[in-house]
Amino acid sequence: MITLPNAEQPPFPVRIPVRDDDDLDELPPLDGDPGDAESAPGFDLDDPDESGPGDDDLDDATGENEPLDAGDLGVDEGEAAWLGEPQDAGDLDVGGDDVLDVRDDGTSFVEGVVEGHDPESADFGLEDVPEAVGLDSGEEGPLDADEELREADLPPLGADDEEDEDDLGFLVDSLATDHPAGLPWADRPLARVGAPVAVASATAVACIARGALVAGRTEGGDFVLLRVDLEGESRSLPAFGLRGEEVSALAVEGQAVAAVLGDGRLMVSRDGGMRFEPHAEGLVATDVVMVSGTLWVRTSARGLAVSVAGGPLQRRSVPGAVAALCSDGESGITALVVDDADVPAAFLRGRSDGSVESQPISAPEACGQELVAARGLFVAYSGRRGVVRRESDAVWHAHRWEGCVTALAFIDPKGSLVAATYSDSDDTTALVHLDESGKASIVARLGPARADGDVDGRASALACDDAHGVLWVAGGFGVAAFAIR
Repeated sequence: MITLPNAEQPPFPVRIPVRDDDDLDELPPLDGDPGDAESAPGFDLDDPDESGPGDDDLDDATGENEPLDAGDLGVDEGEAAWLGEPQDAGDLDVGGDDVLDVRDDGTSFVEGVVEGHDPESADFGLEDVPEAVGLDSGEEGPLDADEELREADLPPLGADDEEDEDDLGFLVDSLATDHPAGLPWADRPLARVGAPVAVASATAVACIARGALVAGRTEGGDFVLLRVDLEGESRSLPAFGLRGEEVSALAVEGQAVAAVLGDGRLMVSRDGGMRFEPHAEGLVATDVVMVSGTLWVRTSARGLAVSVAGGPLQRRSVPGAVAALCSDGESGITALVVDDADVPAAFLRGRSDGSVESQPISAPEACGQELVAARGLFVAYSGRRGVVRRESDAVWHAHRWEGCVTALAFIDPKGSLVAATYSDSDDTTALVHLDESGKASIVARLGPARADGDVDGRASALACDDAHGVLWVAGGFGVAAFAIR
């Protein structure tokens, strides 16, 4: 019995009569005289291209020699044409049923192993087939209706249907299987919020009302000052007086904006960044903080200067070298003072009236980078590996991991800390979250969005917007915002 190679099988097997010489004598004689064949309609025996009825033709009355009727087989009219045609390659071996499977959706390779068949010993001619493409890796979400939809299956917020390498290209998959900085991934990584900002790299960021002020560089290499809101809208400020130069540090309070340029000049704007003017001559600044109308400056000589209510900068006497400076909320500023070996010896509390209070400390190790963060009783600085944090028990604890810490920020009053940690081996920055219990984990990972020899994937600044629960990150990858609650 031969089964028709169609996606839909006929309701009955088709039997093709087999010629048997022994049975020919028992057939009834054909009607008419053999000489009448010349008058047989439909055939021209004198034409060599025409052929008459074959010797094995049966009586027309039996219907066994007529072409199969597609209507009797229950197939579509479009498929009926091939039923009466001869096989193009009747002796073609298409393999056994263990290789091909005829289903309603067409012929396909059968997945699995057929009973009694050794797949390793079979030769299906598939050895040279290239790697299969188009397989569903599950990146677009679950396939089955009852499969649980995970947050990780969703696309990143603000991503386009066509993934642009320049838009969000710097955001490394937070579900990667490796361990950046030698730490595990957090159970709930930070979610990115807002839309991409049109800067190729960013050097400084500061929080403003419903957004951030970002100093960065465009694709064309021009330095710009951008005002970015939480919805991702951004506009370039005129910033007259900066002359399009790189900004290494920013401080904002209301309409007052202070900027430290790459050459150490301190520039101040009183109109929200429209126009800047030099604030002090002959002073080389490296960092700036503005709290309650008081301007605090760390100098290149690792000294401390203060300007109260827009007045002239005045130097303050400190018991050592100021390694780092940061805002301490509404109370003022915190400065970390180190000895000759760069081991923290004291930290300074600066108040809005310009006064300074020094408190000696006993830190466990030297500073790795000139970074400090403070919030209430909590103070942290970058160690040789990881960070050192003064915790609620007023004791310093070292928390170690791999990589170079390049920025610090406390994100809540309980002492939770985020440390931007750069890995030179893969040119990426991991955001390490150190919770109040001392557990460290990775909550996000960023890298450069493009190959550029002038920038790398390290973060240069962090800014925490407590009012809206947003953490801003600026660096060689541009600028990004993450929801922290």
